Amino acid sequence: MPLSTKLETEKPRPKENDVSDGNSHFLMAIGRIDGGLAIETADQALKDVIAAVQRSGKKGSVTVSLDVSPNGEMGFAASAKVTAKAPQSISARASFHGRDGALTREAPSMQQLGLMDKEKTRG
Repeated sequence: MPLSTKLETEKPRPKENDVSDGNSHFLMAIGRIDGGLAIETADQALKDVIAAVQRSGKKGSVTVSLDVSPNGEMGFAASAKVTAKAPQSISARASFHGRDGALTREAPSMQQLGLMDKEKTRG
């Protein structure tokens, strides 16, 4: 008996909650709030947190919350909130005043400050 193969030319319809087509209901909803401002805010927050994590070696987080409430019989109202917690890196750096009053990273010598006599520092 020869083997027969059935070719389907019609793609099966996705189920109502199926997001296999790449369209996420969450992303579509949040993208419509304030013209996508929440997505832009979350994107920038993620960049900032990643940079802080790389600098500090500590953990950070970005949280996106979507509040949904009824709006009429068939509608809904949604609002989004983005919060970020970037790790803080504490770095102590000393700055000094130069002769011209500008800040410098170079520490002045004791002679420059007038705290030591030039004669005593030579020998």
